[in-house]
Amino acid sequence: MVKLSVIMAAYNAKDSIDQAIHSIENTVRKNDIEIIVVDDYSKDNTFSIIENLQKSYNNIQLYKMKKNSGSPSEPRNTGIEKASGEYITFVDDDDTVNAENLMQMVDKAIEENADFAKGYLINFDGKNKTIENRIGINCKDSFDTMEKIIQYQSTTSDLIIRRNFLIKNNIKYNSNLKIGEDTVFTAEIFSHNPNTIYIDNYFLYYNKIPKDISNLSSTQNCGDKEISSQIISWKKSHETLLKISIDYYKLRLPASFRNILISIVRYSNGISEQCFKKLSDFAKITEKYTNGTMNLSKRYNDLYEAILSGNYNEFLKQSKRRILINGYDLKFILPVIPYLEKYYEIKVDEWTGHDSHDENKSKELLNWADIIWCEWLLGNAVYYSHRKNINQRLIIRCHRFELNRDFGNKINIDNVNMILTVGYYYFENFAKKFKFPKEKMRLLNNYVETEIYSDKKSSESIYNIGLIGILPSRKGYLRGLELLKNLRDKNDKFKLYIMGKSYKEVEWIKNNPEEKEYFKKCENYADDNNLKNSVIFGGFVERENLYENIGYVLSLSDNKDPESFHLSPAEGVCAGSIGMLLNWPGVEYIYSNDFIFKSIGDMEEFILKTSYDKDFFKKIQEKQKSYIISAYNMTKFMDKLNLYLKQIMIMN
Repeated sequence: MVKLSVIMAAYNAKDSIDQAIHSIENTVRKNDIEIIVVDDYSKDNTFSIIENLQKSYNNIQLYKMKKNSGSPSEPRNTGIEKASGEYITFVDDDDTVNAENLMQMVDKAIEENADFAKGYLINFDGKNKTIENRIGINCKDSFDTMEKIIQYQSTTSDLIIRRNFLIKNNIKYNSNLKIGEDTVFTAEIFSHNPNTIYIDNYFLYYNKIPKDISNLSSTQNCGDKEISSQIISWKKSHETLLKISIDYYKLRLPASFRNILISIVRYSNGISEQCFKKLSDFAKITEKYTNGTMNLSKRYNDLYEAILSGNYNEFLKQSKRRILINGYDLKFILPVIPYLEKYYEIKVDEWTGHDSHDENKSKELLNWADIIWCEWLLGNAVYYSHRKNINQRLIIRCHRFELNRDFGNKINIDNVNMILTVGYYYFENFAKKFKFPKEKMRLLNNYVETEIYSDKKSSESIYNIGLIGILPSRKGYLRGLELLKNLRDKNDKFKLYIMGKSYKEVEWIKNNPEEKEYFKKCENYADDNNLKNSVIFGGFVERENLYENIGYVLSLSDNKDPESFHLSPAEGVCAGSIGMLLNWPGVEYIYSNDFIFKSIGDMEEFILKTSYDKDFFKKIQEKQKSYIISAYNMTKFMDKLNLYLKQIMIMN
């Protein structure tokens, strides 16, 4: 007889199960262990991975369920039937173990003639390891140990149980439960008065981050099925433990109910009114155990009160995830709010400057939020990263100019859950300059509201090039003038439209010697080449009609300080213009080759050709428009954003 059977229920675990099994085998005492893997009818190649591992290790047994059972319970029951070890433990397919510690704990169980043994565990969030479930109080006897395990430990499968004890008492996992099955299993064991010991050691590294967002565990979902199962598990555990005079509700329900409140906010996409009634009825029955004992913040207490009230609409309001959008100059994120409001409650903390705001308002909104969205890496990101609590999630979206500021060095990076950049070039630059961990970083390209632009064009637009914003000098206004001159040398119909503010309207330009000198140089160039009457300053125009007079929307930015994305060429394309961008660093990750030009000369040649050949103009324009609509439409942007918002809620 081997000393230990390690039972592993596996489902779609191709990315993690190899590591899990190698960790169990990482001991000189392999002969004391058998590993029983029960594949729950995986859709990926989990089964074949285990078959290959069997070639390396002769202590692995492999079984496959005839159909997917939907939870670890049935596969674990199968594993118990197949096991031959003196003791049994359970390891999930995405966790790892310290095998030497595990065997030391088995030895201790044998030495103490224990039927049931438990230690603490190590949580692993992908970066940090933290201790959980450690009991810091001496246990008097077996009964006292059971009570302390219930009171001070979350119920996980890292138990060591004598196999014959399970068989003698016909103890199995409840296969009807999708969540809480470990709680009911442990309660059933305890109801038969096992000789129970606590060992101040660990063997399990519990992975808290799923490797596959589409394969979330039951504890990372919170719908009707999960809440109904949780209520059943609480009731069954309470009824079962009362047989030996242990009050589960008194010992554990405050912590367990608090966790379900957190799970509703983090993972729920809504529950049915019927399921809500079950939860509300249970909360009312157990109110004497939970009310005032859960140590809730106002956010979660409001949710609890909504459950107690029995008011379904109030519950839906209180359970909806809350996003606080904050920062200075919110022009890129405000149009997204109507789309977010379908799924989230939204409030806005608009700052008055890069590092100035109404602190009282910010404090109030901080206490309200579940997700804190910092638009720009500025003072707002610093402020919120030093003040968020453990249950809140914080996202920073970086653009470009923040690289030239020092705010990135002042944030509390440990409190930042995700950093978004709008392009790959700046993804690398932000990571390098501020030493951001890349596992926290994601790409989220800008969106284009493809439907809002009028494709109405003036008859002369095919001879008009346009710059949407020429401030500061890095935008390349002088290059635009040079291009205009070259075009007018061939055809004097060409004009340059400047949309947005003139350099004469902006105070800081006048007070910046370099900028002032640059725009004076532009003015002199226009004078010297008789371009003044061919440069049209269009000022502010609503975006829908911004491109009516422009046939070619240009991006002429510097190589030294390039754009992060530059929306205007993409917007112009949706309004019937052609987008044209100089080959600044990173442009190739955002726009297709049809948009990108190596030089002003290449741009000139292309514009002349398309202005003479309207069919060619139309062909290029339609090709570009198809690309922009496909790559940057709002639906695609929201799909990716919602994925990130789902990911961030399962992060720690």
